[in-house]
Amino acid sequence: MTAKLYTINELSSILNLHPKTILRFINEGKIKGNKIGRTWRVTEQDLKVFCHGELATEEKPVIKPDYDTLHDRITISAVIEIKEQNSEEASRISNMFMAVLNSETDYMHKSRFDFFYYPEIEKAKYVFYGSADFVTRIIEMFNQITYARSIQNE
Repeated sequence: MTAKLYTINELSSILNLHPKTILRFINEGKIKGNKIGRTWRVTEQDLKVFCHGELATEEKPVIKPDYDTLHDRITISAVIEIKEQNSEEASRISNMFMAVLNSETDYMHKSRFDFFYYPEIEKAKYVFYGSADFVTRIIEMFNQITYARSIQNE
């Protein structure tokens, strides 16, 4: 099946526009046209796209997502706050977690860690972003730290 081709004069009468306006639209890319010999031709589909693009049946490219599973799409965040009078101790804990983040393990992929210390309220805040595995292991580490400190203080 061949597509219907319109000349500039046919488009001029269909669109009720001057032929020079049609040529300007083609040159500006508003109307897609093909030059055949010395004359411009516009397909019926391209005319539909120009007239009412949202109603035209031009196929849109299918964008395939760059992930395969739900696991790859999930990012979890956790905020851990510690009442800490000493900023040095809070920094020491922060440095320990920075060392963990700098390790080359799979579950650390696309993870992030932010540390804040608020001296006016004597509070350290540790914010973690990443996969479920990453956040789970970080929380387990905090659990081990608190358990070890509770044994030390006994």
